Amino acid sequence: MTTAALKAPDLPPAVRDVVDGLAALPTVRSVRVAGSRARGKPTSPDSDWDILAYADALPAPEELRRLLPPGAGFGDPFEVHTANPGHPFQESEFTVPVSPRIDVCLRPLAHVRHEEARAARGAFTMYAYPKTAGGVPSYILLSEAALSAPVHGDVGTPLCPEALVAAARPWWRGRASCALLLAIDHVAAGEPLGALDHVLAAATSVAHSRLISRGRWYPITKRLLDEAGAIDDRARERLTELSAGRLTEAVVRQVADDLGVDMDCDGLDWLAKGEHMGPGGQGQDSARIDNR
Repeated sequence: MTTAALKAPDLPPAVRDVVDGLAALPTVRSVRVAGSRARGKPTSPDSDWDILAYADALPAPEELRRLLPPGAGFGDPFEVHTANPGHPFQESEFTVPVSPRIDVCLRPLAHVRHEEARAARGAFTMYAYPKTAGGVPSYILLSEAALSAPVHGDVGTPLCPEALVAAARPWWRGRASCALLLAIDHVAAGEPLGALDHVLAAATSVAHSRLISRGRWYPITKRLLDEAGAIDDRARERLTELSAGRLTEAVVRQVADDLGVDMDCDGLDWLAKGEHMGPGGQGQDSARIDNR
């Protein structure tokens, strides 16, 4: 099931050259602009350009390097990185050394279709991922496709299925509640830095919960809390002014109220069901936790 895609922004010549080179690859089905440029919200004129290419098979690094030879004005040869199996994106990626910088990520189309099928039945996987606080859910693949603008070909723009909303919303709320319970445990143990980490993780989890509850995909963005409407002015002021030395159980409970989280109920229930351990409470690799 799809919906209307974002309108592509005007592409400067260097970006157009990259797009045309990717489009010429025989396995590439679609090239899209992603990130802040696609949403029309670049943080500055020098904001990076994020380009996605969806392919039947990932091109070899040598094939990608031939796209933009140094003599074409793109500087030194760029490095191509291919992710290991099990990586949340299963991608190849490279950066074109121009200004503004162009970051290109190639996605196997079969992986995206697989996640579409899983999302339709309310299933997703949590991955540890250093670019985001707390990791990413596997439906990030669908999110970035929905929040990108096609400039060549099309692979559809996924809707957020009701089954995923029903599964993910309580999971994120449970995670937020659990994080706040752990913050109180850290305060009691005299570990305020650990408590602060859990409080901030709770705010991020609430943002995820609120976006998915509205059937909205989320971007990997520095504006996640704002775009989700996860915190009002009072909550933002309290979180901004928090320091490890000021954290007490009472302050953590005030933050829970600000975020609209019933940590004593939702958090304990989340733990009791073993949601943090995977399906049925069975332990798994901490970098990969299946929701269903």
